[in-house]
Amino acid sequence: MKRFYIKTYGCQMNFYDSEKIMALLAKNGYDIVPRPEDADIIAVNTCSVRKHAENRALSFLSSYKHLKKEGKILCLLGCTAGLYKDAIYKKYGFIDVVCNPNNYNKLPEVLPLSSQKKICLIEEDGSPFISEQIVPHKQVSSFITVTKGCENFCSYCVVPFTRGKLISKKPEDICREIKNLIEKGIREIILLGQNVNEYGKDTGDDFPSLLEKINNIDGLLRFGFLTSHPKDIADTLILAFQSLPKLYKHLHLPLQSGSDRILQLMNRRYSLAQYMKIIDTARKTAPNITITSDIITGFPSETKDDFNKTVQTIKNICFDDLFVFKYSARPLTKSSAMEDDVPEEEKRERHKTILDFQEEIALKRNQRFIGEVDNVFVIKPAHKKRGCFLGKSSTNKTVMFTSPHSRPGTLEKVTITSADRRYLFGDSSSGN
Repeated sequence: MKRFYIKTYGCQMNFYDSEKIMALLAKNGYDIVPRPEDADIIAVNTCSVRKHAENRALSFLSSYKHLKKEGKILCLLGCTAGLYKDAIYKKYGFIDVVCNPNNYNKLPEVLPLSSQKKICLIEEDGSPFISEQIVPHKQVSSFITVTKGCENFCSYCVVPFTRGKLISKKPEDICREIKNLIEKGIREIILLGQNVNEYGKDTGDDFPSLLEKINNIDGLLRFGFLTSHPKDIADTLILAFQSLPKLYKHLHLPLQSGSDRILQLMNRRYSLAQYMKIIDTARKTAPNITITSDIITGFPSETKDDFNKTVQTIKNICFDDLFVFKYSARPLTKSSAMEDDVPEEEKRERHKTILDFQEEIALKRNQRFIGEVDNVFVIKPAHKKRGCFLGKSSTNKTVMFTSPHSRPGTLEKVTITSADRRYLFGDSSSGN
């Protein structure tokens, strides 16, 4: 029972967790196989932030329950496991192992027992991080989780229930992991946390100091982070966009709503005026900074007036990009007790309205870079366009550029010649 397959749904953190799980199991003698049919143990790493992602993951696992008669072990990992715990067995009795993100370290010892009894690992763990190092597969970029969990309890969010309390990874462990990845060819790192601003709140460290340490690591060319919460973003963090040359000039700062009434119901703990002040400070500190955000449409009791305030706020700020979601109630959250009174059709219409005018805003925001020369981090050849490469600008914009000599994992000077809504296009202007 040593052949293992994992399917991953959800955010970057889930994909990072899956890489870590595979590294952990490989060290313990497991073979990681590319197809579920070839595996003795079939696992799915799940997301529960939205019902749709949860349904897809459970549907995937259900499609292999017929293999139980061949002795296959089926595992539910991730946020869905943390949300439903052993209650999942009532509807999905074919599942053998339920394990939340706090307990991945225990998988090597419990998987051998799963053919004899059901395993449910959902406790808090003070040391949830997997120490085994990821083995990159020809890529030049990687993620690293710097915190686990969240205690903000936004009224719509399941993360505090699925990933537990905030735990920060030690700075020396983070730097050691980055150096190990650099030795294996990684040149770009994206730091992950539900709210990176709270990094070190439990240990006495702080996030801006961590960024400075990372910026000084030899061999690293670029790094960035996701995600910041507007309620506690420090001025020292914003100053880092100016002072740290390797840090992407990009801030992802979820707004969620432009209505103070809705923000209060969401338990976001900032006002629109406070949010606008952060945007103003960031753009004064780093004029070329790109700012992206999240929006939820159709939150319980959201009126047309609330929605119009969100629309006007988006127009005023002119985000470089938006991730827009229709509200759906999630178990255990405070908002699940509220009346979900915005009709689904209205949610869809509001969702579409924001996406439509964001298309125009994003195009204009991209066009402002035309004519500039930037040091682009080269990621890979653009397989559909011969002689072209894909990279990321210093402001974290995706760039497709022509070049006869580029090499992934390097910086190259590129002149931006045109732009559409999603890409900057350019030509290499030197052999650097």
